[in-house]
Amino acid sequence: MKGLKSKGLTALAATFAVSALLAGCGSNNDNSGGSADSGGTNAAASNDSAATNAANGGGTNTAANDGGGSDAAKLEPYTIKWFVPGAASQKDQALVNEEVSKYLKDKINASFDLEVIDWGSWDDKMNLKFASSEPFDLLYTAAWNGFSTKISQGNIIDLTDLIDKDAPDAKAVIEPALLEGSKVNGKNYGMPTNKEMATQWGVMLRKDLVDKYNIDITTIKKLEDLEPYFDIIKKSEPGVTPFYLNKDISLLNVWNSNNFDHFEGGAGTLPLGQTDFKLINGLETPEAKAGYDLIHSWYQKGYVNKDAATLQDLSGGLKAGKAFSYPEQLKPGKDAEVSTATGVQWVQVELTQPIIGTGDTQGAMTSISRTSKDPDRAMMFLNLLYTDKYLVNLIAFGIEGKHYKKVGDNTIDFADGVTAQTSGYNLNQAWLFGNQFNDYLWANEDPQKWQKFMDFNKAAKNDALLGFVFDPTNVKTEAAAISNVGKEFNSGLQSGTLDPNVYLPKYIDKLKAAGIEKVIAEEQKQLDAWRAAKGQ
Repeated sequence: MKGLKSKGLTALAATFAVSALLAGCGSNNDNSGGSADSGGTNAAASNDSAATNAANGGGTNTAANDGGGSDAAKLEPYTIKWFVPGAASQKDQALVNEEVSKYLKDKINASFDLEVIDWGSWDDKMNLKFASSEPFDLLYTAAWNGFSTKISQGNIIDLTDLIDKDAPDAKAVIEPALLEGSKVNGKNYGMPTNKEMATQWGVMLRKDLVDKYNIDITTIKKLEDLEPYFDIIKKSEPGVTPFYLNKDISLLNVWNSNNFDHFEGGAGTLPLGQTDFKLINGLETPEAKAGYDLIHSWYQKGYVNKDAATLQDLSGGLKAGKAFSYPEQLKPGKDAEVSTATGVQWVQVELTQPIIGTGDTQGAMTSISRTSKDPDRAMMFLNLLYTDKYLVNLIAFGIEGKHYKKVGDNTIDFADGVTAQTSGYNLNQAWLFGNQFNDYLWANEDPQKWQKFMDFNKAAKNDALLGFVFDPTNVKTEAAAISNVGKEFNSGLQSGTLDPNVYLPKYIDKLKAAGIEKVIAEEQKQLDAWRAAKGQ
């Protein structure tokens, strides 16, 4: 599930891998690196049309369009290969791929091969695929996950003309602000998932323990308010970790969102309330130090799992009941999604205001690899994915009767005899696939979920750097060095394992030696030019 990987990142996380481990993301999400100014400024308002259609049962089954008007009989057979990150142990993946292949044959004469790579090895495995020029068609991309790096390295292709040629139906249903805001230098390199458009951070709490100890979640307004409940869990629930973390997610995701207008660990930060748009090294601020001090104190008190700095994936621990709480990127109904995925009931507590940033338009995209043998066919498939309700639900939820059953016109539950733990296909990552407004809702989800997505977007504020994208070309050597420094310090500091009094100064010194001041100066230059072009 998305929130189990650090994905709610701020605006330059696409450029610097170090930021992905420090920033309060997302979606995630993602207040990061996108492009055209119009892509975010009116995002909340402009989302209404697409979301209204969805809330009214919208979404068309346009399978007859056959990928932008293609005649399947005239097309050569082709296999569409797609890589996405997630819980890789989907034992029925081959069965689902076979069903999708049957469906696609008459549409675009294609077979289908979706492969899920676990989050912990996603980056390394995808880098190896590009390095070896392995042929494949589609991959998940996001601002926080090196999107701009993939563009600069030429590993993903420009989709702008392909969208117009092969996916006119998809273009018609994708929220315009998403398509526009996800552009880089005026070009689309990814097809954004049609979904919510804001980032909010908070915590998930296990519902059975909330009920058992009569915890009033409405009294939890800030991170420190959790400490009395952590004490109760630590004393009374052996084997349950009060605050469960992995190496990529931390309370800093919440902390930085509440203490900075815009935070980057590997580039420029905007202090809270700052009006002159002068970027600084946020790690040198008292506010950043206080965040590291807080998580270190929690680690010392035994609130945090001892393996947090090395743990790759939270999902196993959550399913096994090892966690009382963990930080999560939130949206309406996120607790129901996580409950379905883990088989454990959760409640969510929002601790930051929703924010719409450029990276929110780049929080979940599908791109076409430079190694694709038939980019046109890949785009024809995407056209179907965004418009064909049967197809998107088959990929998102599996086979009806085997993995899920219909309990209403648009509502599903696990098939008889199947649970979250035993299902052979339980990705719980519908946000990866096409038009989420065409998705079925689980029985435990709010029937008004899509309307609440609209309200959520309307309640969001704009990120201070909404619409700005940093081009790292002139400082790519420094950016790479900064990323390597981040790998040395991030997990230990953000999990609380390392003492910030000792290691934060060392981290800052190494970032300076790697060239962070040069990077911030280049970013400032580009930001000033961007603001001048806007007349600010």
